Amino acid sequence: MANLSNKISILIDKELKKLGKKEFAQSRNRLIGKEVISYGVKTQEIRKITKEYFGRFQEKDTKKIWFDVIKKLMSTKVFENQMAGIFLLGLFLKTGGKIGIFEIEKLIAEHIDNWATCDTISSEVVAKVLKHSPEEIRTLDTWAKSNNLWLKRTALVTMVKLKNKIKNWRETASQILSFLSKEKEPILKKAVYWLEREVL
Repeated sequence: MANLSNKISILIDKELKKLGKKEFAQSRNRLIGKEVISYGVKTQEIRKITKEYFGRFQEKDTKKIWFDVIKKLMSTKVFENQMAGIFLLGLFLKTGGKIGIFEIEKLIAEHIDNWATCDTISSEVVAKVLKHSPEEIRTLDTWAKSNNLWLKRTALVTMVKLKNKIKNWRETASQILSFLSKEKEPILKKAVYWLEREVL
C-alpha cells in the first residue's frame, strides 16, 4: 500500500513539474507570495491531472490509500502538489470516502502555508464536510481561537462559503467574527472583512 501511494504521488508530481512554466510561476508568486514554491501550472490543469489519476487508480480498488497520497503531496510544500492533494481529497470525499474533521485540521495545521491553498481547502473540503455534518460546525470556533494562522483563516473562509447552506449561519458567522475582529495580521484582516461584508 505504501509503495502504491508513493508511486501515485511521484507520478503526479512529475507530471505537474513537466507542465510547469517559469513565467507563470513568477506571476503566481507575485500574487501569493515570493516564498511559495511553484512549478507554474494553472489551476485547471492541476484539477484535470488529479481527476485523471484518481480515475485511473480508483479502478484498482485503492481508495484506502488516497489519504496517504494526499498527505505525501501536501507535505512537499510545492504549491501544485498541495493543490493536487486538496483536489484529491475533494474527489475522495465525493466518491464516498470518509475523513474526520480532526484529520482535516491536522492537514491544515501541518501543511497549509499560503492563502490560496487555505482558501481552496476551505471551499473544496471543509465547507462541504460541515454542510453535511452540521453537528461539527462548532469546530470552527476552536479553529478561530487557535494559535495557527491558517486554521483561523480557514474558519473565516469556510463561513463565507457556507452562507445560505446551514441553519443559523448569521449567528455562527457573527460568533467567528467576535473571536477575530481585532486581528492585525493582514491575511486574517482581509478574510475578516470578506466575512463581515457577507454578514451585513
